[in-house]
Amino acid sequence: MEKFIQVIVDAGATKTAFAVLGGKDLVHEFVGTGINANYSTDEQINKVFDHFVDSLPKAYHKPEKITYYGAGCASEQNAMRIAAVIASRFPKATFSIYSDLMEACHALCGNNSGLVAILGTGSSSCLYDGNIIVKRAPSLGYLIGDEGSGTHLGKKLITSYMMGKLPMFLLDEIEKDFDLTPEKVIQRIYRKASPNKFFASFSPFIEKYLKEPAVKKICKDSFGEFFDNQVGYYDKDSYNQLHLMGSISFHFKDVIAEVAEEKGIPLGTIIGSPMSLLKAYHTENL
Repeated sequence: MEKFIQVIVDAGATKTAFAVLGGKDLVHEFVGTGINANYSTDEQINKVFDHFVDSLPKAYHKPEKITYYGAGCASEQNAMRIAAVIASRFPKATFSIYSDLMEACHALCGNNSGLVAILGTGSSSCLYDGNIIVKRAPSLGYLIGDEGSGTHLGKKLITSYMMGKLPMFLLDEIEKDFDLTPEKVIQRIYRKASPNKFFASFSPFIEKYLKEPAVKKICKDSFGEFFDNQVGYYDKDSYNQLHLMGSISFHFKDVIAEVAEEKGIPLGTIIGSPMSLLKAYHTENL
């Protein structure tokens, strides 16, 4: 008996991961360039899928089901763009398009309810009932929101750098590692594209110097604002635990746990990448 072939797509701004499952077994993997439906052009999206199709062994050219998770896909218009790309390559497959926040819900909660948040380049959160998202905190973006994200951490670090509020050796390390001066920072923020990615690029530096009191304070302040604004948006009686997904969630989980305890927020599962949990979810729900 032939195994049921399905494809799970995890599309992020940096990379797009494809997992091909034959029944409960992983039979093929591919990683392409990132897709964010809010910013990626149709040409860029098509190119990623073309490379994936080219990588497929002949036995898996006709999957029965495709599940796509990606940034920007909460928008019906963006979801339709992705759907058109999938349908043109796999006309006989059934498919579903979900936002990255629903991806976090499926990976972290499965068929159970919970409060779910993503802490990556940006941040977002929602209340999930085991089937659908029933409430979502407003997504305010990196200018006035995204608390606890890589962008938010980077903004706080750069503000401290510009104001001279870091120890001298850290000021020197920032200038050396990133070839920065205060003048270059202003140019990079206000005269070039994607300042959010610029700020988020400092996350590894922040992690490296996390034991420094000034850096630790930046992190605790940022995560404190996340708990106050994003998690505080929901009634405490509406959830038992907060589950977290994303690179910042994973790399800064000890500090997050420290602040969560101070705030009285019970934490559940914390993961960086969702793919292993998504594989389990989709094989259990065949």
